[in-house]
Amino acid sequence: MPQKTVPDPREVGELYDQIDNKGVLHFGYWESLEDDTPLAAAADRLTDVVAENLRFAPGASLVDVGCGLGTPAVRIAGQADVRIVGITVSAEQVRKAGERAAGAGVADRVSFQLADAMAMPFADGSFDAAYALESIIHMDRRTALREIARVVRPGGHVVLTDLYDRTGGTAGERSLIHFLAQAWLMSPLIGRDDYPALAADAGLEVVEVRDVTENVLWKTLQQLGDQLAAGDHSMVPEVIVDSLDEEHRDEIIETPAALQGAHELGCLLVTLRKP
Repeated sequence: MPQKTVPDPREVGELYDQIDNKGVLHFGYWESLEDDTPLAAAADRLTDVVAENLRFAPGASLVDVGCGLGTPAVRIAGQADVRIVGITVSAEQVRKAGERAAGAGVADRVSFQLADAMAMPFADGSFDAAYALESIIHMDRRTALREIARVVRPGGHVVLTDLYDRTGGTAGERSLIHFLAQAWLMSPLIGRDDYPALAADAGLEVVEVRDVTENVLWKTLQQLGDQLAAGDHSMVPEVIVDSLDEEHRDEIIETPAALQGAHELGCLLVTLRKP
């Protein structure tokens, strides 16, 4: 069955606690479907695109909403004069992200803490800007966006990536990619044109909603399929595969083309502004 409710943040945290020591899926950005940039470099490129859209000034204070292992925060802090606070519901991610910041020599400006993005422990207007890479998919979007708007100062930008359902809710058997979305504890998928209403509800203005499905999602799945075909299963954590039914478990392990041709999901790069 498709995911119908918003997952419990504690369960999301426990999921990521289990997969932190494995190759965790992280999206990249490619210029075209023919671009053969390796995933790690493409992921850095996506971080750079997000940072550019944030339009922050030197000395700005940013919040990384759903910071993961801290790679984007450390990269941004290594290239700009900013202070970043990253939050996550995974205790393991807090620990590993802190180690990453220390190893990169930016721990004096980048910190991480255990916190729920839908109830952030920060005062109103604490940050100049906010970003959320591949994290709002686990949250109630309206609640999360209202919280982000609350902690960002007027004039600040909010940049995020989100997934949407390209099937339009059509009837029929659910695809492999939808089963994966459920296993990864994602919130109910949105439609491509839902962000204007979501932003307005949170008191935010839409600067741009850009469909980056081909640049981001399909290329990531393509590279994932290539790795599976080569016998490398590290980017599909066992805890995710084990949660699938037998038919779909066999499909993801034995048929990489199922991922490479999975076009049911789309990806948006969203830039918002707090008036």
